[in-house]
Amino acid sequence: MATEREVTIEQFREQLWEAKVGRRIDEVVVHHTWRPSASEYRGIETVRGVRRYHMGVRGWSDNGYHIMIGPDGRVFLCRPLHRAGAHTAGRNAHTIGLALIANFDCDDPETYGGLPAAHQVVAALLKRFDLRPRAIRFHREFAPKTCPGLKLRLPEFRDDVADAVASVDGGRPKIVLLPGSETVDCNARVEEGVTRVDLRALAEALGWSVHDHIDDQGKVYLSR
Repeated sequence: MATEREVTIEQFREQLWEAKVGRRIDEVVVHHTWRPSASEYRGIETVRGVRRYHMGVRGWSDNGYHIMIGPDGRVFLCRPLHRAGAHTAGRNAHTIGLALIANFDCDDPETYGGLPAAHQVVAALLKRFDLRPRAIRFHREFAPKTCPGLKLRLPEFRDDVADAVASVDGGRPKIVLLPGSETVDCNARVEEGVTRVDLRALAEALGWSVHDHIDDQGKVYLSR
């Protein structure tokens, strides 16, 4: 049964936060397809071809990757995130597999139009699962392959994703649920594993007042 479908970045972020993923996610493993290369890309038909190959030749139950990205920046959801992938031997249980439709042993990352979308997608994944850029891994770290290609370098990829993280809203909840089911719009977010909120909105919802003063030790005072 076909599972692939195209989504926009905005739809991806929204659906990512709505998805129920019962398994623990520790890493995002980045791949390239090698074949097909960027020049062989034909939109969603290419993605369908990868699924048919994985199922018919490899004998897998679905596309081995969870997400694929084309050289035109189109984003394709493939295997559902709640299911372990089939992309990195011995490391599928707690990872998400993302494949760029390219051969970065030959294709030039500088002219590859899908990289900005990849950075945004991986940034959203990091936010959704409270991961840091070091959780981004390349397939070649775990297999005797060049994947995702010798022209793609992990430090630069991580840096580009880190830059994207700050600009990704990610569809993240911006409310906090208080006892009694009261919700507070306080721009709740997780940054580098730390939960942050707008103090005034949350404090006032709890019946506290925030004094507009910060002392020389950087303390903010609240009273009730």
